[in-house]
Amino acid sequence: MSLPAPKPTGVFVRLPLSTRDIRRMDRATSRFLEAHAKPTLEGASEAALLAIGTPVAGGELEVVGYSGRVTNNYDAEKGAYTNFDLSRRLISISVSVPVGSVKDLCALVRQSEALAQIAARDAEIGRLQELLASRKRENFNAGYLIACCNIVNMHNEEGIASDILAQAGITEAEVKALDLSEYDANALAEIRKASSEDPILKCGAA
Repeated sequence: MSLPAPKPTGVFVRLPLSTRDIRRMDRATSRFLEAHAKPTLEGASEAALLAIGTPVAGGELEVVGYSGRVTNNYDAEKGAYTNFDLSRRLISISVSVPVGSVKDLCALVRQSEALAQIAARDAEIGRLQELLASRKRENFNAGYLIACCNIVNMHNEEGIASDILAQAGITEAEVKALDLSEYDANALAEIRKASSEDPILKCGAA
Protein backbone atom coordinates (compact mmCIF):
# COMPACT_ATOMS: atom_id res chain seq x y z
CA MET A 1 0.00 0.00 0.00
CA SER A 2 1.52 3.31 -1.08
CA LEU A 3 1.33 6.27 1.23
CA PRO A 4 -0.07 9.57 -0.08
CA ALA A 5 2.48 12.22 -0.97
CA PRO A 6 2.94 14.84 1.76
CA LYS A 7 1.09 18.05 1.14
CA PRO A 8 3.60 20.77 0.28
CA THR A 9 3.95 23.69 2.64
CA GLY A 10 4.25 25.99 -0.37
CA VAL A 11 5.07 26.25 -4.04
CA PHE A 12 7.57 28.32 -5.98
CA VAL A 13 6.06 30.00 -9.05
CA ARG A 14 8.18 31.81 -11.62
CA LEU A 15 6.87 35.05 -13.11
CA PRO A 16 5.75 36.14 -15.59
CA LEU A 17 3.31 33.32 -16.23
CA SER A 18 3.43 31.73 -19.66
CA THR A 19 0.40 30.90 -21.75
CA ARG A 20 1.01 27.24 -20.91
CA ASP A 21 1.03 28.04 -17.19
CA ILE A 22 -2.28 29.87 -17.46
CA ARG A 23 -3.86 26.95 -19.31
CA ARG A 24 -2.62 24.49 -16.69
CA MET A 25 -4.05 26.69 -13.94
CA ASP A 26 -7.40 26.85 -15.74
CA ARG A 27 -7.51 23.07 -16.13
CA ALA A 28 -6.56 22.50 -12.49
CA THR A 29 -9.24 24.94 -11.32
CA SER A 30 -11.88 23.26 -13.49
CA ARG A 31 -10.95 19.81 -12.19
CA PHE A 32 -11.14 21.06 -8.61
CA LEU A 33 -14.56 22.61 -9.15
CA GLU A 34 -15.85 19.42 -10.76
CA ALA A 35 -14.47 17.19 -7.99
CA HIS A 36 -15.99 19.07 -5.05
CA ALA A 37 -19.66 19.49 -4.27
CA LYS A 38 -18.95 22.69 -2.33
CA PRO A 39 -15.72 24.08 -3.78
CA THR A 40 -14.07 27.05 -2.14
CA LEU A 41 -12.16 29.89 -3.72
CA GLU A 42 -9.18 29.08 -1.52
CA GLY A 43 -9.17 25.44 -2.60
CA ALA A 44 -9.48 26.29 -6.29
CA SER A 45 -6.68 28.86 -6.05
CA GLU A 46 -4.45 26.38 -4.23
CA ALA A 47 -5.08 23.72 -6.89
CA ALA A 48 -4.16 26.23 -9.62
CA LEU A 49 -0.88 27.18 -7.93
CA LEU A 50 0.04 23.55 -7.25
CA ALA A 51 -0.46 22.83 -10.97
CA ILE A 52 2.33 25.20 -12.03
CA GLY A 53 4.51 25.63 -8.96
CA THR A 54 7.48 23.69 -7.66
CA PRO A 55 6.31 22.08 -4.39
CA VAL A 56 8.26 22.77 -1.21
CA ALA A 57 7.64 20.22 1.54
CA GLY A 58 10.93 20.09 3.37
CA GLY A 59 9.56 21.48 6.60
CA GLU A 60 8.44 24.82 7.89
CA LEU A 61 10.52 27.83 6.91
CA GLU A 62 11.56 30.25 9.61
CA VAL A 63 9.60 33.48 9.50
CA VAL A 64 12.08 36.35 9.65
CA GLY A 65 9.70 39.27 9.25
CA TYR A 66 6.37 40.47 7.99
CA SER A 67 5.13 42.77 5.29
CA GLY A 68 1.92 44.58 6.13
CA ARG A 69 0.09 47.76 6.98
CA VAL A 70 0.30 48.67 10.64
CA THR A 71 -2.14 50.59 12.79
CA ASN A 72 -0.99 53.80 14.40
CA ASN A 73 -3.53 54.09 17.20
CA TYR A 74 -5.86 51.98 19.27
CA ASP A 75 -9.33 53.42 19.89
CA ALA A 76 -10.26 52.26 23.39
CA GLU A 77 -13.89 53.36 23.02
CA LYS A 78 -14.38 51.48 19.77
CA GLY A 79 -12.19 48.63 20.93
CA ALA A 80 -10.42 48.56 17.59
CA TYR A 81 -7.29 49.73 15.87
CA THR A 82 -7.74 52.74 13.62
CA ASN A 83 -5.79 54.99 11.28
CA PHE A 84 -4.08 52.29 9.27
CA ASP A 85 -0.89 53.38 7.54
CA LEU A 86 -1.66 52.75 3.86
CA SER A 87 1.99 52.33 2.83
CA ARG A 88 3.45 48.85 2.66
CA ARG A 89 6.35 48.41 5.04
CA LEU A 90 8.60 45.72 6.44
CA ILE A 91 7.83 44.86 10.04
CA SER A 92 10.44 43.30 12.29
CA ILE A 93 9.59 39.83 13.58
CA SER A 94 10.12 41.27 17.06
CA VAL A 95 7.42 43.87 16.48
CA SER A 96 5.81 44.63 19.83
CA VAL A 97 2.29 45.36 18.64
CA PRO A 98 -0.15 42.41 18.74
CA VAL A 99 -0.64 40.40 15.55
CA GLY A 100 -4.24 41.57 15.58
CA SER A 101 -3.02 45.10 14.91
CA VAL A 102 -1.51 44.19 11.57
CA LYS A 103 -3.63 44.31 8.43
CA ASP A 104 -2.87 42.24 5.33
CA LEU A 105 -0.12 40.41 7.19
CA CYS A 106 2.33 38.54 4.95
CA ALA A 107 5.06 36.39 6.51
CA LEU A 108 8.55 36.67 5.01
CA VAL A 109 11.22 33.96 4.87
CA ARG A 110 14.85 33.95 3.77
CA GLN A 111 15.28 33.43 0.04
CA SER A 112 18.32 31.22 0.64
CA GLU A 113 16.30 28.80 2.78
CA ALA A 114 13.41 28.70 0.31
CA LEU A 115 15.78 28.09 -2.61
CA ALA A 116 17.54 25.34 -0.67
CA GLN A 117 14.26 23.51 -0.17
CA ILE A 118 13.36 24.00 -3.82
CA ALA A 119 16.76 22.65 -4.87
CA ALA A 120 16.24 19.59 -2.66
CA ARG A 121 12.82 19.01 -4.18
CA ASP A 122 14.23 19.47 -7.70
CA ALA A 123 16.88 16.87 -6.95
CA GLU A 124 14.22 14.44 -5.74
CA ILE A 125 12.09 15.11 -8.82
CA GLY A 126 15.15 14.47 -11.00
CA ARG A 127 15.86 11.19 -9.22
CA LEU A 128 12.27 10.03 -9.67
CA GLN A 129 12.27 11.05 -13.33
CA GLU A 130 15.43 9.02 -13.91
CA LEU A 131 13.88 6.06 -12.13
CA LEU A 132 10.74 6.36 -14.24
CA ALA A 133 12.76 6.55 -17.44
CA SER A 134 14.72 3.48 -16.35
CA ARG A 135 11.53 1.54 -15.65
CA LYS A 136 10.06 2.56 -19.02
CA ARG A 137 13.24 1.43 -20.76
CA GLU A 138 13.20 -1.86 -18.87
CA ASN A 139 9.58 -2.52 -19.82
CA PHE A 140 10.31 -1.64 -23.46
CA ASN A 141 13.31 -3.99 -23.54
CA ALA A 142 11.30 -6.84 -22.03
CA GLY A 143 8.42 -6.49 -24.48
CA TYR A 144 10.65 -6.02 -27.50
CA LEU A 145 13.01 -8.86 -26.67
CA ILE A 146 10.24 -11.35 -25.87
CA ALA A 147 8.45 -10.40 -29.11
CA CYS A 148 11.64 -11.26 -30.99
CA CYS A 149 11.93 -14.53 -29.09
CA ASN A 150 8.35 -15.39 -30.03
CA ILE A 151 9.24 -14.98 -33.70
CA VAL A 152 11.70 -17.83 -33.19
CA ASN A 153 9.60 -19.94 -30.84
CA MET A 154 6.45 -19.68 -32.95
CA HIS A 155 7.76 -19.23 -36.51
CA ASN A 156 11.40 -20.42 -36.50
CA GLU A 157 12.54 -17.16 -38.16
CA GLU A 158 15.85 -16.52 -36.40
CA GLY A 159 17.17 -14.27 -39.18
CA ILE A 160 14.13 -11.97 -39.14
CA ALA A 161 14.17 -11.84 -35.35
CA SER A 162 17.89 -10.94 -35.42
CA ASP A 163 17.33 -8.07 -37.86
CA ILE A 164 14.47 -6.70 -35.76
CA LEU A 165 16.36 -7.04 -32.48
CA ALA A 166 19.35 -5.18 -33.92
CA GLN A 167 17.20 -2.05 -34.20
CA ALA A 168 16.34 -1.90 -30.50
CA GLY A 169 19.73 -0.92 -29.08
CA ILE A 170 19.47 -3.38 -26.19
CA THR A 171 22.76 -3.89 -24.37
CA GLU A 172 24.25 -6.99 -22.80
CA ALA A 173 23.72 -5.57 -19.30
CA GLU A 174 20.06 -4.86 -20.07
CA VAL A 175 19.55 -8.44 -21.27
CA LYS A 176 21.02 -9.79 -18.04
CA ALA A 177 18.81 -7.48 -16.00
CA LEU A 178 15.69 -8.98 -17.60
CA ASP A 179 16.42 -12.46 -16.18
CA LEU A 180 14.78 -14.27 -19.13
CA SER A 181 13.14 -17.64 -18.72
CA GLU A 182 14.97 -20.65 -20.15
CA TYR A 183 12.41 -20.80 -22.97
CA ASP A 184 13.15 -17.22 -24.11
CA ALA A 185 16.87 -17.45 -23.31
CA ASN A 186 17.21 -20.41 -25.70
CA ALA A 187 15.40 -18.47 -28.41
CA LEU A 188 17.67 -15.46 -27.86
CA ALA A 189 20.72 -17.69 -28.22
CA GLU A 190 19.44 -18.80 -31.63
CA ILE A 191 18.78 -15.18 -32.62
CA ARG A 192 22.31 -14.11 -31.69
CA LYS A 193 23.81 -16.92 -33.80
CA ALA A 194 21.63 -16.19 -36.84
CA SER A 195 23.60 -13.13 -38.01
CA SER A 196 27.25 -12.39 -38.57
CA GLU A 197 26.83 -9.42 -36.24
CA ASP A 198 25.41 -10.03 -32.77
CA PRO A 199 22.24 -7.87 -32.49
CA ILE A 200 23.02 -7.32 -28.81
CA LEU A 201 26.76 -6.67 -28.90
CA LYS A 202 26.35 -4.51 -31.99
CA CYS A 203 24.74 -1.87 -29.77
CA GLY A 204 27.52 -2.07 -27.20
CA ALA A 205 27.69 -3.95 -23.94
CA ALA A 206 27.16 -1.75 -20.88
